[in-house]
Amino acid sequence: AVRLMIADDVGIGKTVEALLVAKELVERSEIRRFAVLCPPHLCDQWAEELRDKFGIEAVVVRSATAGALDRAVPDNRSIWEYYPYTVVSIDYAKAESRWRTFVAQAPELVIVDEVHTCARPDGAQEAQQQRHALVANLARDAARHMVYLTATPHSGKDAEFQSLLGLLDPEFAGWDLATVGEKERRRLAAAFIQRRRQNIEAWFREDGTFPRRPPTREESYSLSEKYRRLFSATLEFANELTTAPGMDARRTRLRYWT
Repeated sequence: AVRLMIADDVGIGKTVEALLVAKELVERSEIRRFAVLCPPHLCDQWAEELRDKFGIEAVVVRSATAGALDRAVPDNRSIWEYYPYTVVSIDYAKAESRWRTFVAQAPELVIVDEVHTCARPDGAQEAQQQRHALVANLARDAARHMVYLTATPHSGKDAEFQSLLGLLDPEFAGWDLATVGEKERRRLAAAFIQRRRQNIEAWFREDGTFPRRPPTREESYSLSEKYRRLFSATLEFANELTTAPGMDARRTRLRYWT
């Protein structure tokens, strides 16, 4: 099964990368259904990306839509079984009354967006982090394809990062990253691929594949009399706010930057 964490910067195209994987698996007939688990405010965006870029009509499943979707099912199947492509609010699916059903009936591929929000805090029991419990239970099915997306895989807390690694391979979850030996480090390194801009440029072997930022320079200009009066009045007003009598240095600095 595909187990992949895409950890690219914001705006690089993680959504498209994940959907290319999903589209390929569908076209190979390796899967019939897939679901996207994401924060509630991203559901509509995911559905729009699926429709506009890949021609896939997915239904959005969250508290406000689940009832109507369920009533539209013509037989006794659940919405997870009936609709082949779903975009699911992770907060809807993680609820105590729903997560077991979702895990039991989840499709062959699950894409988890913003997976860093599913990390388990250090020392917390699995039940204390419902999102982590949901995704971890989905990942326990070795035959299920799982694709995780995040721009911030490591928050600076090793235990939380390790809980995410465990979603890729349960073996990783049991390692102490600070003390693992050479064998474990090689095992982990084999699963890690980092591509930088120069790598891609080398693949293309074409000069100018990426735009180059031109050098910056300063240009002088003159303010009109009307704009100069506005600028001066604004500057005077701002100076009054940042130099109030009795204000300490910290508050002065804070007001200055504000």
